[in-house]
Amino acid sequence: MEGKSDRHIVIFRFSALGDVAIAAPLVKAYAIANPTVKFTMVSRPMLEPLFKGVDNLLFYPAQLNGEHKGVKGLIKLWRELSSQKVTHVADLHSVLRTYILRVLFFFSFVPIAFLKKGRSQKKALTRKKNKKLVQLPSMMERYEQVFQKLGLEFLDFANKPAEDRKLGGKEHEKRSEVELKIGIAPFAKHKGKEWSIEKMEKVVELLSKKQGVSISLFGGGAKESALLKGWEYKYIGVTSVAGKLNFDKELEQIAKLDLMICMDSANMHFASAMGVPVISIWGATHPYLGFNGWGQDLERAVLSPAECRPCSVFGNKECFRGDYICLSSLEPHQVIEKVSNFFA
Repeated sequence: MEGKSDRHIVIFRFSALGDVAIAAPLVKAYAIANPTVKFTMVSRPMLEPLFKGVDNLLFYPAQLNGEHKGVKGLIKLWRELSSQKVTHVADLHSVLRTYILRVLFFFSFVPIAFLKKGRSQKKALTRKKNKKLVQLPSMMERYEQVFQKLGLEFLDFANKPAEDRKLGGKEHEKRSEVELKIGIAPFAKHKGKEWSIEKMEKVVELLSKKQGVSISLFGGGAKESALLKGWEYKYIGVTSVAGKLNFDKELEQIAKLDLMICMDSANMHFASAMGVPVISIWGATHPYLGFNGWGQDLERAVLSPAECRPCSVFGNKECFRGDYICLSSLEPHQVIEKVSNFFA
């Protein structure tokens, strides 16, 4: 019978950026708690910085747009991983790509555990009629269930209070005589998640008028970078880092913040992974779906009382009302109030 020291667990999670960021603190915690077990995280190359710093946790880049593209590419990836004496597979993604890899490992007699997404529960929460607005298990809890199925000791990491965590752990301190560093990430991938850019600019304007506050703006792409550069020129104490840093350096910049203000987006999860408190702005989605930032207080979420939301798991559905009231009803003063209460 193999001992824990002989184990090599390969973990799959290719996308989305936020979902990989949710997994990062958990994967690192399990690696730290099991120092004689070898862990290999397989994901997109740019995400490697999220998994640095643990000796028995390695990162293997999946070139899904290159040599590992398509079925032939996945077979190549399987062969490469198999050569490293894999003993167990943890699939934190459960999509077609990882299903193919699971089949290949299954026929190699490698034990496998995989993510159960809770689709029926999420459907009940997002349907138009008879909506069941209840808290579902967080994604981190669902990931943790996968590790338990592989026989790893249950850490209950997803539910530990912040002060008990071994990772992330930048504890908020109330400060009045030093500069407060606030990050703002105004963009999201889907329309159902993205607040009015004019209203977010108003938040930047109001915060820039406060003494002892510096603001860093986060975004990506030429259009977003140009917009944020305009805010930098327009308001005192505001700096845009959009398009200036690689991912590793951007995480370092986020880790220095006292607070992040953002949508239900990847930046919420990057900040959470770095132990930074977040004020999150939600539209068509809802924290109850299980995608709130790890360790983030629900009281810091800015939510509309609109009864039609949540109507989408990922914010990618068109608004059946046509007006996105879940977002249009939110106002800058609600965000500023959350900021003031946080630093009070």
